[in-house]
Amino acid sequence: MKVFLDTHVWLSAIVFPGLCAELLLAIDAAGHTLLTSALVRREVHSVLARKFARHAAAITRFDTLWACAARVPDVSDPADDANVRLVAAAGAAGAEVFVAGDQRVLGWDPRGEMRIASPRAAWHTLVAPDPAT
Repeated sequence: MKVFLDTHVWLSAIVFPGLCAELLLAIDAAGHTLLTSALVRREVHSVLARKFARHAAAITRFDTLWACAARVPDVSDPADDANVRLVAAAGAAGAEVFVAGDQRVLGWDPRGEMRIASPRAAWHTLVAPDPAT
């Protein structure tokens, strides 16, 4: 399955132990394809430098993990809404799951085959499917 993580999920995975970090590692271990874009990299670098400057190793850790993901082309419009651009880029690249930490994005209907899921819902879909469903 092709999976695209939004900036919030990458940041949580890099800076804090927990579900997002486990999800990031499990995506590869389960044989799924992790997709990303240059916009994600720019946004993560910006937030890490601005809000987590004391976590110097975080940028290196992020870059190492990000380099393992398949890069997809960015979408340039609308210039003022990175979330819309990321969802559009993921959809254009054939992502089946877009994992979002932003409540606004979680409420969107992406149209098509791609599903927008929270990290917890993505975990249950990608790593530990509920046998009852």
